[in-house]
Amino acid sequence: MNSEPLTPKQIKTRWTDIKRQINARQLLAYRVSIPVEKWDEYMHSTPSEDEINRIYEAIQQDRINKTARVKEALSKIVGYRESVVYSKKIGISDSYIREIFEGKKVKAGYEIIDKIELFLNTILPDFEMSIENTLTLKSFTQDYTTTITNDINKVVENLKDYRFNLAQMITKRETATDWKGDKISVTRSIEYSIEKLKEIKEEIDLFWSLYIEKQNNVK
Repeated sequence: MNSEPLTPKQIKTRWTDIKRQINARQLLAYRVSIPVEKWDEYMHSTPSEDEINRIYEAIQQDRINKTARVKEALSKIVGYRESVVYSKKIGISDSYIREIFEGKKVKAGYEIIDKIELFLNTILPDFEMSIENTLTLKSFTQDYTTTITNDINKVVENLKDYRFNLAQMITKRETATDWKGDKISVTRSIEYSIEKLKEIKEEIDLFWSLYIEKQNNVK
């Protein structure tokens, strides 16, 4: 069943999105058979609607192929029940990786595919990353460092706020209330911070064992 024809505006939007993806993964142009001599022309103008649709469909199929490839590799090392633990190592949600396992997600986004490929390449030496995957261990580590330190800073800020709020509660001799007007535990903020720090510790341990210690042992 053929889909409804796209409007000129939709075609333009589709081409803008295609260029964004190719600019982020320049070897993708080779993957979807954009002629080298046409590259500059394509990037600064709009090709025919048929050509846009051809490239679009090629990208969709490429994502399907790559999703199937990482699914097959993951199934050899990760059981369904272990998906939560491994999703944290990869840096994606456990629900997303389960959808890949169950076949509900047959066309993952490139950002997800890149992370899974890097993970597989790290633990399976024979697994080759796609040539157009721009993610490297160094760039992934830098992004992770930024994310995890921001998470730690949020806990720090929460504890700073609690220090001020605790002084107020002691002065008033009563605890704060939630949005329903119910009294909350005087140490609820500390409990939240402890739980969050436990999660952060687990994430750091997972990251360190896989992307630092394992790589150090390879050298």
